Amino acid sequence: MKTQSSSFSWARVAQLYRYNAPWIRKQTMIYFLFSLATALLYFFIPSETSRMTVYGTCGTVLQLMFIWAPIVFTKGGDTRIIDRLIPASIPEKFVFYMSYLLVVIVLACFFCPWAAERIFQRLYPGEGGIVETIKMTLDVPQYITFSQYLSTIAAMMTCFYCVVAVKRDRIMKAYLISIFVLFLMSSLNSFYGIKESIVLVCNEAFVNASRVDELEMADKMYSAMSDHLVFMYFCLAVSIGYIFMLMWLSYRSLYRRNL
Repeated sequence: MKTQSSSFSWARVAQLYRYNAPWIRKQTMIYFLFSLATALLYFFIPSETSRMTVYGTCGTVLQLMFIWAPIVFTKGGDTRIIDRLIPASIPEKFVFYMSYLLVVIVLACFFCPWAAERIFQRLYPGEGGIVETIKMTLDVPQYITFSQYLSTIAAMMTCFYCVVAVKRDRIMKAYLISIFVLFLMSSLNSFYGIKESIVLVCNEAFVNASRVDELEMADKMYSAMSDHLVFMYFCLAVSIGYIFMLMWLSYRSLYRRNL
């Protein structure tokens, strides 16, 4: 029977990493290699249109990989009875899960593409496209990027909750419910046509001029979005609240099931 001391132990957290190493090491390597390949594509595709299309597709795949990362803890079956015998407290197990998903997997999925974008902008200034220029010109579009991150984390936490809490068909439910939450959160964050307004402005600019005044485009987009800033911040608050709620529910489920 397992025994636990009353104090938190990082040594036992490290033991959890060693116990799960056969599964998480393989997942981390696959994620990192795909992320690295995505970053390299950003440099080696000469056409901006083709580059952004391929890069966007790979980014979507990385997003889904991140959302479904908790599936690795099913270990191909239901080992939760065996997992109960691991001599670690619930806080230690929760710290292990969160540090792996929100630190290790985040870096494995997104660090290489993020670094590639920054390096490309420094090596080839002005080649990042109009949308990238607008992102750097205004603070408002940063909301869109941040809201996308929150939606992705919310979907991943939903997947994790299903993995630790659902009794039957947890893998299938983790896949389906997490995608539903991603769609719901993304729809909430793009309410009032925030993203559609950007597309409209960009399309209008491309139709009316071969070379667009980027500052003028930024001003137009700011006007299209400024009326909805209060609702944007409300959506951010909802997303953050949902994420913390899922963390609490997951912790409570771990405690009740003594995983």
